[in-house]
Amino acid sequence: MLYRIFVSLLIIITIISISITGFLFYLLYAENTLPAAETVSDMQNHTDTESDSADSFNTEQDTGDIKNSFGESKNGEDKVNINTENTPVKETLKIVAVGDINLGRGVKAWVEKQEKRYIYPFEEVVDILKRNDVIFGNLEEPITASTKGLAGIDEGGKYVLKNDPEAINGIIYAGFNLLSLANNHILDYYEKGLLDTMEILDRNNIAYAGAGKNLEEARNPAVLEKKGQKIGMLAYTDMAEVVYKGDPPLMFLAGEETCGVAPTRKEYILEDIKKYRNSFDILIVSMHWGVEYSYEPTESQVALAHEIIDRGADIIIGHHTHRCQGVEIYKGKPIFYSLGNFLFDQNNPLNQESFIFEMEMEDKKLTALSGIPFKVINKSRIVPAKGAEAKEMLEREKILSEKLNSVCRIEDDKIIFDIE
Repeated sequence: MLYRIFVSLLIIITIISISITGFLFYLLYAENTLPAAETVSDMQNHTDTESDSADSFNTEQDTGDIKNSFGESKNGEDKVNINTENTPVKETLKIVAVGDINLGRGVKAWVEKQEKRYIYPFEEVVDILKRNDVIFGNLEEPITASTKGLAGIDEGGKYVLKNDPEAINGIIYAGFNLLSLANNHILDYYEKGLLDTMEILDRNNIAYAGAGKNLEEARNPAVLEKKGQKIGMLAYTDMAEVVYKGDPPLMFLAGEETCGVAPTRKEYILEDIKKYRNSFDILIVSMHWGVEYSYEPTESQVALAHEIIDRGADIIIGHHTHRCQGVEIYKGKPIFYSLGNFLFDQNNPLNQESFIFEMEMEDKKLTALSGIPFKVINKSRIVPAKGAEAKEMLEREKILSEKLNSVCRIEDDKIIFDIE
């Protein structure tokens, strides 16, 4: 009996000892391994914060290093690849626009005396032109060797103009990559003159619009791609439906099956803008219009220009008047009612001066616009205007533009426009 009691007590004592030892061991182990009470809540939130950890890293592309939020560099095998969402940023697009280009007649007579011939007229402005991506001008006459033209002034007709094929060297040298053919001289040497012009421009990858083998072609846009952006241009002339004297007489208007130019018909212009406005990042409309030798647009021109912008055009570039008119910034978009002559052989000194206008476009919006005055010496060499001549031209252009509600200022022989 005593033996059984002794064994039972021994078992109980053993169990108690093991329990106490185990409990003490548990307390000692837990103190060294479990986090403090305040850390537990952080662990419960780990899933929420871990996904944000990559956002705390900063990349430095110049050095190739990837640094974490503590500034610790990760190089070599330790470099971390981080996926970030890249939003493409389009580069600033630079556009320059000038007026009428004539390399024939009196210009040709002067150029042929120069060693560099057709390069000579552009040497002092080529750097200004070529610092831009899009270089626009109105090619006022055909490039052709044809000798059959319309009736000239001495025959009771018109001034008949053409460029010799060699003149393309000057156009290429100056950097022109976008030309309007919609004007009142491009068919002065009939269909052959126009076709020769189109062929030589095509061969030299110079985009053009406003004329074609038929009306559909004449209304098609010119297309340029620069800095990942697509630029389109439509071109029209209000001289398309004039009948000019010749053998035979000729109206420049393109037909369904005949060569010609696109006319300034409002329904055509608005229809074409609607058709093409979503196909381009920037849509330019070129207008050969207005009253010759006038410094101001007509009310009907202003009304049509506003509607063209309202329907989706981004830039309007006008020419034909041989004088530079004011510039309007309408709803943040530029309207050049006329850029006058860029290179022409007319005798009046006022027709031998104008402006080179430069634009900057960012994300389809105009962000900068300025104009540089120039004059033409001896009907053959374009040079930036300086001193009193520049001041007179700048002040006149400022007054004309302010009449069109533009805000502009004169700085360093330039006119600079405030953009809304």
